[in-house]
Amino acid sequence: MGSVRCDLGVAAVVTNATQVLLVKEATGRYSGHWGLPKGYVDDGELPRDAALRELKEECDVAGKVTGIYAIRENLTEIGPAVFIAYSVKLLPGEVPNPASEVAEAKFVCRSEFDSIVWVSEAMKSIATNAINQTPFSTTDYSKQRGYPYLLHQYSEADS
Repeated sequence: MGSVRCDLGVAAVVTNATQVLLVKEATGRYSGHWGLPKGYVDDGELPRDAALRELKEECDVAGKVTGIYAIRENLTEIGPAVFIAYSVKLLPGEVPNPASEVAEAKFVCRSEFDSIVWVSEAMKSIATNAINQTPFSTTDYSKQRGYPYLLHQYSEADS
């Protein structure tokens, strides 16, 4: 059986106790809508690296992937589409600022979620759940394997 063409998107979910980092789109069909820093995976790029790249491109900050909050899948006219929302911790001293493609980048409280226009209900759901849940943890086996090899899973130590 051969491989399938897949639309692969990612988001960086950055939280701080009661808030989630959101961006307001500046251009395109979602101009004026709010969502997580997000984008597509480039050829030859790990999805987690794409999430960090998008965070840098949209919010001018660096971070470290600590796990996964959500995976969304659906079918489109070109085939399957998968979206992975990674848990990201900002590096010390990093402060989000709007960069390319976004009009605003800021931490938003859950109490404000119903008053903003979202890119999608799924994006709002991911942001809402990120405040209340523990993400799957990530274990990096790349050194042992000799190539990028990451395992994301729930473990009892996470609870």
